[in-house]
Amino acid sequence: MKSQFGWLIAVVAAFASASALAQSQQSVQAARYGAALGLPRDGGKLYLPDEAYPRFPLPPGNAAYAHVDGLKMKAVVEEIAAISRKSRDDGNQYWGRIPGTPYDRMTEDWVAEQFESIGLTNVRRQEIDMKPLWYPDGWKAEVTVAGATTPLTSTFPINGTVGTPPSGISAKAVWVGLGTAADLLGRDLKDKAVFIYSIPTPGGRDHSAAWNGAMKRVNEAGAALVFVIMGFPGNAVSNPEGADGTRAPTFTISQDEGTAVREALEKGQDVSVHLTADIKVKRGLKTGNVWGVLPGATDENILVMAHTDAFFEGALDNASGIAMMLEIARHYAAIPQSERRRTITFLTTSDHHHGSAGVSWVHDHMDDYFAKTAVIVNCEHPSQTLLYLLNGGIMTANAVSARRWYVGGSDALKRLVVNSFREFNVSVYAQPERRPGGELSHLFDKAPSFHIIDHVIYHTTIDTAAMVPAWGMEDATRAFLKIIDEVNKMSLAQLRGPG
Repeated sequence: MKSQFGWLIAVVAAFASASALAQSQQSVQAARYGAALGLPRDGGKLYLPDEAYPRFPLPPGNAAYAHVDGLKMKAVVEEIAAISRKSRDDGNQYWGRIPGTPYDRMTEDWVAEQFESIGLTNVRRQEIDMKPLWYPDGWKAEVTVAGATTPLTSTFPINGTVGTPPSGISAKAVWVGLGTAADLLGRDLKDKAVFIYSIPTPGGRDHSAAWNGAMKRVNEAGAALVFVIMGFPGNAVSNPEGADGTRAPTFTISQDEGTAVREALEKGQDVSVHLTADIKVKRGLKTGNVWGVLPGATDENILVMAHTDAFFEGALDNASGIAMMLEIARHYAAIPQSERRRTITFLTTSDHHHGSAGVSWVHDHMDDYFAKTAVIVNCEHPSQTLLYLLNGGIMTANAVSARRWYVGGSDALKRLVVNSFREFNVSVYAQPERRPGGELSHLFDKAPSFHIIDHVIYHTTIDTAAMVPAWGMEDATRAFLKIIDEVNKMSLAQLRGPG
């Protein structure tokens, strides 16, 4: 008998040991750092001034880029983020630089003014028709625990989800862990408010409940409501993707509020949720691309681009990219036309997060332009504070996070991009993207191209200027300028390679 159940005794002992170890680790955490910290609620302890980050010296031989000032770029980021905050302060629950809204147009007009002040020529706003826009007009969620009702303030509809009847939907809460098939074995989810814990992988858009099928799985099991707890410790509001085709209203909720629901369920308390959500489809909306040109000595060209729309403040996504693009424009505007080998076109596109109407127009109508394009430079999410999950909380660092990256073209161009990133201390993932994400995904097949793109805090209310290190933007912009200058020493054939 003892040998027959020896494995069970060992497993129980292992679990007991693991539990004691976890408690011990939590005690160590408390002794080292105090209570677990979360964002944005503990920003006072976690946000660092730019002066706290290491600022690397300008590499020798690059005095031409000494004027690039990360703090001035940071001020531009704040100015753009303020447009988003106006959207929120004007009473929009679905807020940010949402395409087709007045705040989208305000951003485009602001960019055009910047282009004019820099001295670009042929500055214009190109109006573009949008596809019907999924738009949540308003929603309200509340939880009732043992007869006491409390608002859930961090809920947010996931893109593409359905709304509720005007009277709303009430349902009993259940917890399903990560929502994998194993988690759901034997579970009755019909007409329940299902809570799923989702791991950001690595950030606010891509998360486990989407790619492991959990949201789809619980919808198919008959859930009345679905709440995805995004695993950012704290009270952040998140707007990820993955709810298209769901039959039940599918929302995110912060880890703080999701944990409170779980703990009530663990105590055996009766927990129910009520949700009302008015979700519309808006038709006939328009957005716009904004163009500006620096003529060069030849009709060959370089395209520098950045998207303007954003959820929430969108400081990283993509105010930082716009600031970077404007700094590149200022640099080349100060150089005489005769010394600019190629014409440089600066372009902002909107509708990036919805239907990509702006960049799709470029893809479909500019083949003659791309036949003479030396390189496409995409400015998107260049600088973000490095984050760590630390036991039950989160920790920031005085370092810039590594970025996704892509370069397409000849081997010589690839070496140039990689070497420039290293020279200017631009940290990147160990492996490049095989196919670029972001706005470049629509154009990378048109001409040689490159970008960097960070993607942890975007699509969340953590995405503020406090998490966009000035020196990260400074280093990345200098690297991009060095790449463009070296590109201008190469022919189109040398940049494109045999393929």
